[in-house]
Amino acid sequence: MKTLTNNVFRSSWLVKKRVLGCAICILWGAVSFSQKPVEVTYTANSNNGVYTFQGKNPNFCDYTVKVDVSRLEGGTCDAPLPFIGAVPSGSSTLFSLKPTQDGQPVSFGYGYVAIKGKILKKAPEAFVYLFPFSNKAPHRALATQNIVEVVLGKKVSNFYGLSFVMNQGDSVFAARRGVVSEVKNTVDKQSDKVWFSSETNFVEIFQQDGTFMRYNRLKKGEIAVKEGDDVEAGQLLGIVADGAFEGSTVVQITNYYLDKANAFVENKYPFAYLAPVFYNSNTPNGAQVQSGETYQAQWPENIITQEMPKRVLKKWKSSQTKPN
Repeated sequence: MKTLTNNVFRSSWLVKKRVLGCAICILWGAVSFSQKPVEVTYTANSNNGVYTFQGKNPNFCDYTVKVDVSRLEGGTCDAPLPFIGAVPSGSSTLFSLKPTQDGQPVSFGYGYVAIKGKILKKAPEAFVYLFPFSNKAPHRALATQNIVEVVLGKKVSNFYGLSFVMNQGDSVFAARRGVVSEVKNTVDKQSDKVWFSSETNFVEIFQQDGTFMRYNRLKKGEIAVKEGDDVEAGQLLGIVADGAFEGSTVVQITNYYLDKANAFVENKYPFAYLAPVFYNSNTPNGAQVQSGETYQAQWPENIITQEMPKRVLKKWKSSQTKPN
């Protein structure tokens, strides 16, 4: 028996324009995932009776699977059950079922659930990010609220998001190295009558420590990367979308990871949010931004190159190409 449940979080909100008493932008807290399903299958070895389970992940970031084995008779598993483990992009071996006695048949059933991300026991150590905008002018930061808090009045724990006020036509840059795990590039400009919509073009990047950074409010047709691309800190991602928030043009970012405490728990949101720290000359070790304050981007070489592999670093240094 095999059953498949692939977790796909699809939440859509659209709020008609209204007047607010503050300049805080609103961000829907759910992460909208619409990628290819992860598969868990097995192969049987007719010589020794061992069943080996594999995970196949056609996406460009880790997924985590929970595999339940039921009615196991005549065999044992070489890993704790239910099995919970990461499935990197591509194919990987998960675990095996072995006969308790030579020649004894093994019978079982199984089902599984897959969630996007590499499951983490705790938040990673703080990482120093670049600001996702150019150094040509300072930009104002705004805290973002979860749309559920505003529309339904329900507190959403552990949510954190940021917006940076931009000018129309401004470029958006990667704040950190990673691989592009998902892109949406289909949303046209919102009507002036719409105050908020969760439908947005975005680039999501899967980072070395298992976290994601998602860049929302990008302009359709102006996204400069595609899924599977390796992206360096300071690399162009796209152009900010035209104003959709009471005349303000903003890029929104969220930083999150798959949280072990809530993953695979019924009625629990499986992702935890982080408050990223950003580099500037006053805080070279990084600091959180304050809502309403303005910040000047600075991209020193040691921050741009801090995660580059040697071969990439050598190429980068020889080209001496730095973002503007």
